Amino acid sequence: MKLAILLLCHKNAEQINLFLQTMQHPAIEFFIHADKKSDIADQIIKRPDIHMLPDSMRVDVKWSGFSMIEATLNMLREACHSRKFNYYWLCSGQDFPIKSPDEIISYFRNHVGKNFIGLVPSYNYVDYRKNHYDKRNDLYFPHFLMGKSLWIRLLKRLYIEISGGWNCTFLLFHRKGRFAQTDFYYGPQWWAITDRFSVWLLKYLKDNPWYEEGYQSSLTPDESFFQTLLMMSPYKETRHDYLHYIDWSERPGKPKNSPNTLTMADYDKMKASGYLMARKFDMDMDKEVINRLLDSIYK
Repeated sequence: MKLAILLLCHKNAEQINLFLQTMQHPAIEFFIHADKKSDIADQIIKRPDIHMLPDSMRVDVKWSGFSMIEATLNMLREACHSRKFNYYWLCSGQDFPIKSPDEIISYFRNHVGKNFIGLVPSYNYVDYRKNHYDKRNDLYFPHFLMGKSLWIRLLKRLYIEISGGWNCTFLLFHRKGRFAQTDFYYGPQWWAITDRFSVWLLKYLKDNPWYEEGYQSSLTPDESFFQTLLMMSPYKETRHDYLHYIDWSERPGKPKNSPNTLTMADYDKMKASGYLMARKFDMDMDKEVINRLLDSIYK
């Protein structure tokens, strides 16, 4: 069993290095994308199993835009061209393992052939009703509407309301062409996929450039791009839930559209969850929870 961890990073090299040290294992290699606007690339530890994407493959990642997909595909292509792995696991520099590397490799070995991608209810899944997820692809979103600033959010909300609201899109505003005819699926960004599906995926994208082009004007495409590919592929019956513990509950000070930062208050629930990885952590906010996880992994 060989596992490639694809690591999206943008800050806190010390925490990333702790992740890399904790997850070091003969069966694991790391492919790291450091956000082009960050200065952490030179601070990441050097080892033969750690592969930093060169500057030519680094992307300025922007919230809700296609740049997140571009960075992820760059890592996946680099890993696939490097050597053959059984699994490719997308993680973040703000993740930290709940289980030991041996337990993680054993889990993948015991579930070989499964593709770990989460899905949420949408028009093509579970309740088959339009909701705000479907709106992300129904409507063409110009690039200038991708962002978090107040005026962009207000302009985006006005555009959404004029076109029919979050759960509906008037026919006048619907996209046209092959992209509009696709059955879309949605779910969490973080996944682990097999070598077979990865090969199919990269070939499909090469043969069908319209797919990437369509997602370049979608909202938050990282929560649909790979889900939709899996469900249109010959491997859709291999889908299994994703492997990350993430807490979206409402808490005081929780950022909008972002999961909670995990602290010691989350430790027991996290450890009992059965997941392999958790996010997100910030050692500047709570280092104790990371130390406690380390103790549990190396006990």
